[in-house]
Amino acid sequence: MGLQTILRTRVRFGETDAAGIVFYPTFFGWFDSGTHGLLRIGEAPSRGEGGGPKFPLPIVECGATFLAPLQFDEEIEIVSTVAAIGESSLRVEHEVRTLAGKTCARGFEQRVYVTIANGRPAKAPIPGDLRAHLEG
Repeated sequence: MGLQTILRTRVRFGETDAAGIVFYPTFFGWFDSGTHGLLRIGEAPSRGEGGGPKFPLPIVECGATFLAPLQFDEEIEIVSTVAAIGESSLRVEHEVRTLAGKTCARGFEQRVYVTIANGRPAKAPIPGDLRAHLEG
């Protein structure tokens, strides 16, 4: 396992559904925020030239298992961990839990580092500085 980040927040009203629990796509937004926390290297900007992401890593696969409901205003933490790093791929695993320690969801993202050539993304090796950072 590599680098890990913990993002703390509260469930916002707009993140809940008609049943009063967190709407499932919200978890994927939280996962994305956790991953971007992992990609942030110190105080360096996360944006590259032109304002896009400095490290373009689109998702090629993701999934989640929902274990317990969350409701408006509950305090939570999203724990994101680099689980595996390949030549051009990265697997990040996430756990959403209450501050009391109850796990409410687990998920993952499989991402691939790309460069843009002729307006099209192309798989590329993960840059050395990013790899060293993610390995912790």
